[in-house]
Amino acid sequence: MVCSLKPDSHIFEPRAGEARWWQGDPAALRAWPVTQAHPHIHIEHGLLNREQCQLLIDCFDRNRAACAAMTGSAYWDGRYIWSNSLPRAELNALRLMQQVRHYSTLRIMQRFVPGKIVYSDTAQLVCWPEGVELIPHTDNINPDGSPNTTAHRAFSSILYLNDSYEGGETFFPGHQLRLRPRAGTLVLFGAGSDYVHGVTKVRSGLRYTYAGWFTFDAAWEDKEAKLIY
Repeated sequence: MVCSLKPDSHIFEPRAGEARWWQGDPAALRAWPVTQAHPHIHIEHGLLNREQCQLLIDCFDRNRAACAAMTGSAYWDGRYIWSNSLPRAELNALRLMQQVRHYSTLRIMQRFVPGKIVYSDTAQLVCWPEGVELIPHTDNINPDGSPNTTAHRAFSSILYLNDSYEGGETFFPGHQLRLRPRAGTLVLFGAGSDYVHGVTKVRSGLRYTYAGWFTFDAAWEDKEAKLIY
């Protein structure tokens, strides 16, 4: 058994004792072009141009050995760099990442929660090598209904930095769609059970993204989120 969708809804209902949100073949989900608007997911193609995307990829590659997080996770170690871990010498990259962060915060408030304040929790550059995938999950709750380790998160963001790879599609089973990545596309969505999502296996190449999370709780705001570079 896995968690089921509420009738006539894209929201999954947690199930006591369950460890999986969804099981199925992402390839069977509808391929949604990132140039087309969606009623529930904010998709904005062309936020960055390819030169700007490459600037962030190069920043990651230059700093990976010295700055990539090593937390003891075989899955994540060496694959992501917190934005606030980058050296200040990377001014151009930091400035661009901060602009995207501020823009994403504003767009979330405009699109999803008008009249409410949202804070930037954290942001990171991420590399996805061949063979890596991410099972369907949410960013603030477990399939059994218990809070996960980032229960404060309310919204998530993905900025695709390249598209020179095979696979690596973000999919939303509740919305019955998968996104074919294109460099420079920003995707914003909720962090709860209405936005269960995963990433299909990267079949070849390297997938680079700039990911961010947002919260209603000011106590979780990244202390560098409001810096102007």
